[in-house]
Amino acid sequence: MTYEELQKTELFSFFNFTESGRKSAPDGYQVIHYKPGGFQEFIDVKMKIDRSQLVQEGVLYLDRDWIGGPMTVSPFGKNLAKSFIAAICPNVDKEKAERIVSTIWNLRGSNDQIISTQPEGSENGTEDIPIEELEQVYLGITKKFELVCEKSCITIENVMDVGRKRLKISIESI
Repeated sequence: MTYEELQKTELFSFFNFTESGRKSAPDGYQVIHYKPGGFQEFIDVKMKIDRSQLVQEGVLYLDRDWIGGPMTVSPFGKNLAKSFIAAICPNVDKEKAERIVSTIWNLRGSNDQIISTQPEGSENGTEDIPIEELEQVYLGITKKFELVCEKSCITIENVMDVGRKRLKISIESI
């Protein structure tokens, strides 16, 4: 995906991301930092763009305290996470990524008032995706989930960043 195409996605139109900084990396890439229109103190995004203006990597950081955990899950955090994955993931990998997106979107905490059932079984050749592992990572219970696709690697993990516990979602071209 080109940088220009990325800027036309829901990630930019709905969440109103704007550039907050840019620097050149030693390998010839540009690293661009973004902040959303709201909740800026809890969210950081950076993109790595190559010389051809192709997105090589996207990273989203969400503060753990803000997105919730096993008891309560923030709907805004889920919406942002799913939109980020959908926007950054290469077209050839979208089918596998859609299972991750729908899993995140359907997550509920035990104290959330909306009751939802998780889809059972697997569809569209995604039976190799460990959905329960993904849920556990998003809820902050376990450390890391990784899915290697044809053209990208999707990693979701709990990390310490800028002195805070955060959920890091990264999609890197391979």
